[in-house]
Amino acid sequence: MYSDSLPLLTNCTYLNTAYVGPMSTTLSEFRRKLDEDLVQNGGDYKVRAYEALEKTHEIIANFFGAYSKQSFIVPNFSYGIRHALSFLPKKKKVLLLEEDYPSLCKAFDVREFDVTIVPQKEDIELSIKAIIETNDIEILALSVVQYTSGLLIDIDFLKELKQQFPKLLIVGDGTQFLGAHPFHFSTSPFDVLVASGYKWLLAGFGNGLLFTSDYYYKFSDITPEVLYNQIFTGHFNMLATASLKFAIQELERNDFMALMEQKEQLAHAVKLKLTELDYISPWVSQRKSHSSIFSLRGGEVLYESLKKNNIKCVLRGNGVRVSFHFYNQLSDLETLVQVLNSHPKSK
Repeated sequence: MYSDSLPLLTNCTYLNTAYVGPMSTTLSEFRRKLDEDLVQNGGDYKVRAYEALEKTHEIIANFFGAYSKQSFIVPNFSYGIRHALSFLPKKKKVLLLEEDYPSLCKAFDVREFDVTIVPQKEDIELSIKAIIETNDIEILALSVVQYTSGLLIDIDFLKELKQQFPKLLIVGDGTQFLGAHPFHFSTSPFDVLVASGYKWLLAGFGNGLLFTSDYYYKFSDITPEVLYNQIFTGHFNMLATASLKFAIQELERNDFMALMEQKEQLAHAVKLKLTELDYISPWVSQRKSHSSIFSLRGGEVLYESLKKNNIKCVLRGNGVRVSFHFYNQLSDLETLVQVLNSHPKSK
């Protein structure tokens, strides 16, 4: 089993993938060998890394259903989104979600865009559509999964939106999405999707992904070669890039779709139980689908109680964020429930 290569799971109840995904022993050993290659071979190590870059892009693109020439390894989400936005025309009307991931919002704030903010609520899709219909919005940018609440944007809604407004450029933050859900970029509504690899992809730090559509190049009036040359000006993190490739191949070897089905079943059980215990907002169960990230009522007092019981989680906003990946088990949910049942609930 994949989980057998994750020693972190043996010494705690790890419900914190949305913060940092654990590193496998197989990836750690792979990285150790790469470092030894650098120690022994110096410049030859760099030559081989550059020679492997095209193949790495092909592997990443095939896994996510994208075109390799329009897919790029980047150091992280923040780096990727800023490079992608740097070529967009100024003064465009942009719609962002209130309290979305700060690095996504700041990437637009530092450039000359005309930004409108839509408040987050359970029927967020209806609000997005209403604003686009009445405000001539040209760019919609959002996190596919909201990092605080775990709200999963309805992809079918975005597809319908793209059909209704074909000139709308849709930009996505996929950091809390890629690796946690099946995804095929070329059939998706996104024109730009960027993600870091250290969370749900379990790839360690220093790597990320940037996917771009044909429409992005029409909208920005550049070519994939222009974007490639900007991203790869100077050297790149060869160890981190190879780690992302390895991590994705490891997901493939372990039947990624089966892992996703396993995670989906667990997430459903978690949602039902936390709803029953009244630890999550009612809108979570009212939506058609939700991610495997949940914000628990209870704040810092609950957080300290969970920490004391060796449950790894994090404070986000007014809640305690827990997140479940495919390597989690029903026993992890049972451990969480045991602590919740012994904790005085906040009103």
